[in-house]
Amino acid sequence: MRIVCLLKGDIRQQWKYGFYGLYLILTLIYAGVLSILPSNWKVTGTALIIFSDPAALGLFFMGAVILLERSQRVLESLAVSPVRPEEYIVSKALSLALISTLAAAVLGVVGGSPSLPLLCAGTFTGAMLFSMVGLAAGTSISTINQFILVTVPIELVIFGPAILWVAGYRPWMLGLHPGVAVYQLISGNINWTALSLLLWLAAAFFTARAAYIKMTRYLGSVTL
Repeated sequence: MRIVCLLKGDIRQQWKYGFYGLYLILTLIYAGVLSILPSNWKVTGTALIIFSDPAALGLFFMGAVILLERSQRVLESLAVSPVRPEEYIVSKALSLALISTLAAAVLGVVGGSPSLPLLCAGTFTGAMLFSMVGLAAGTSISTINQFILVTVPIELVIFGPAILWVAGYRPWMLGLHPGVAVYQLISGNINWTALSLLLWLAAAFFTARAAYIKMTRYLGSVTL
């Protein structure tokens, strides 16, 4: 299957360019921080660390991935290949979600998470969601500085409501926000608002798909 080959290729590329090494180092640093936190802060600290970094990995790195593939003319090749947009998007999101979930699982153990399965589910879902958002944003940029400028407001929209939730502002409507829903799962809480993540995932997927098709059509026309 093409999706399996794509996934293997993405994992190899991420290993080659140090994604796994970087997150091994970051995980060790975060684990060290969690190990010295007071016991009554550990659960919240663990959830915040995972939500703000491993779960959001794809949002931060997708721009670099796309720019790298453009520089290597990988995207031009894909534009005229049988690879479907869905396969490309799922492979990218899954491969990055794997790194996120591995790092989060280790931090969950160190931080004494009340529910490791929910933590992993929340991290995996959040990583898939944020990776697709990052992919949609990354298709329209040509430099890493542009990607940073594009993602700053996205980060505010994603993380802002979650910060309000942690601070104690919790109207039920805010629970439908994707950032809040992901944070809730990571922190070991689940309720009906978590179902909203399915809708957010679908919206992110179709947005990423449309952006990818637009980009590859342009690259394909240039190649031809």
